[in-house]
Amino acid sequence: MNDKRIKLLNKKGFSEKGKYILYCMEACQREDYNPALEFAIHLSNNYKKPVLVAFFITDKYRFSNQRYYRFMLEGIIKTKKKIEERGVKFLVQKDKFLEGCLRLGKDAFGIITDKNYLKTQRKWREDLALMSEISVFEVETEVVVPLDYISSKAVPYSYLYRKKLEKLIHSFLRDYEKIEPEFNSTGMDLESIDFEKPEDYLKILNIDKTVPTVEKYYTGGSEEAEKRLKEFIEKKLPYYKDYRSDPSKDYQSNLSPYLHFGQISPAKVVNEILKEYDYEDANIKSFLNEIVVWRELARNFCWHNPNYNQYEGIPKWAKESLEKHVSDKRPYLYTLEELEHGLTHDKYWNAAQKELLETGKMHNYMRMYWAKKLIEWTDHPKTAFDYACYLNDKYELDGRDPNGYAGISWCFGSFDRPWQERKIFGKVRYMSDKGLERKFNIKKYVEKYL
Repeated sequence: MNDKRIKLLNKKGFSEKGKYILYCMEACQREDYNPALEFAIHLSNNYKKPVLVAFFITDKYRFSNQRYYRFMLEGIIKTKKKIEERGVKFLVQKDKFLEGCLRLGKDAFGIITDKNYLKTQRKWREDLALMSEISVFEVETEVVVPLDYISSKAVPYSYLYRKKLEKLIHSFLRDYEKIEPEFNSTGMDLESIDFEKPEDYLKILNIDKTVPTVEKYYTGGSEEAEKRLKEFIEKKLPYYKDYRSDPSKDYQSNLSPYLHFGQISPAKVVNEILKEYDYEDANIKSFLNEIVVWRELARNFCWHNPNYNQYEGIPKWAKESLEKHVSDKRPYLYTLEELEHGLTHDKYWNAAQKELLETGKMHNYMRMYWAKKLIEWTDHPKTAFDYACYLNDKYELDGRDPNGYAGISWCFGSFDRPWQERKIFGKVRYMSDKGLERKFNIKKYVEKYL
């Protein structure tokens, strides 16, 4: 076991009366490349206790809607099957994460969770460690290099994070070995909701059913993620550096929804790529800059900035510069409803919003343009930031994620430098429709969605 990923959250010790090792799955929704699961099996074999995996579904989560719940549940159904094929019992229960962990934890020898970087999920784990009477471990599963090994404080720029990460990445990229469980726990008689279709789970959840599902474009699950990865490696990666930012071409990996729900490991993605390509290849460097450097910098940002999803979390210089220009005349002002339905004068922006509404994902480059324009079309940058988070969290399959919040914050000046001052934006970087026209065949993108 790589113990650099494992942290003991309290000092309460194991319960000798405990019947099982409890792994409460949340961020890492997969069987493969799952250090938390392997650590649970490691403890099981050492202490002669079976492993129990529990996954809790709740309809009390902010922005709960059928779009991302369906995608998540498609993956969970498949993950449950794969884990039980290894002889490990997998429960699906309707409960809040903290309450479910504490309830099942009463009969546990010890508790294991995976690590999450957002405020709500961090609080769940802190409260679990405090309220539980037994040992609670947290295992970092969703980054290649654990955050603390890069820095114990916020890193303001990607080049600094890249510099630190380059020295460590190879030592954390070893293939993740699976451990054979010595105790089969699948016969444990515990309550579980064992539906075979995501629709059956959706029926018991009181969530927003007005946001349409997007299975036409994205189906959840590790196997689907691996298919997309294989296609990316074979057909897209050799051209990634040149075409990754072009919204008129499809050269993105489209793995972000799967990474968001932990249906595929970023370490597995990198390892599979390095089986086929040299680490120094320019296309590989370009992709690793996205999936490792920027993705893990986003988690560093959310871990150290309590206002990561609020306007108040952007840099002081950017806030002062934007607010200096609040009284500047806006060329257009749109309501949230108009924006939500893509009813602006800008066909490029409307196409990006329609892509989001229809597919559950927006091209990364258009996502930047999309958020920048909100600054220009609202009466205050705080309103623009709130609108961006609302639309991101409600419609993006990979929303409610450090990547999304860091990306929105970048549009408001985070991780960036002051630029030449201009109206409305002050010294925050500006993006224009003319820039899209110069760089890409943007009309081709518009035709696809409008």
